[in-house]
Amino acid sequence: MIQNTKTLYSIAEYINDNLSQPIKVEDLASMCNMSYSYFAKQFHIIYGRSCKEYIAFMRISRAKDLLQFTNHDLSYIAQETGFADCSHLIRTFRKLENTTPKQYRMKH
Repeated sequence: MIQNTKTLYSIAEYINDNLSQPIKVEDLASMCNMSYSYFAKQFHIIYGRSCKEYIAFMRISRAKDLLQFTNHDLSYIAQETGFADCSHLIRTFRKLENTTPKQYRMKH
């Protein structure tokens, strides 16, 4: 049985609530009073992906919503979703969605 499961679920909530901010896995582990390696292993068991992958997935999900339902430019969307800049957003978006944000917006 995974210990601190409730804590790990609250960390996912914390991630979702703070996507526009820089999030370090080391800090999340510390918030759970776990070592980095133990936290990473437990997070992967519960969510089926690394914490870093989860953060990227959630940021891209939020970016997709903003692309579909707003007219905000990519600079604003990158800032709102915690990416360093537009280039970082575009690279990550293309990696996870196999399309660019602009192409995604045009399709949807």
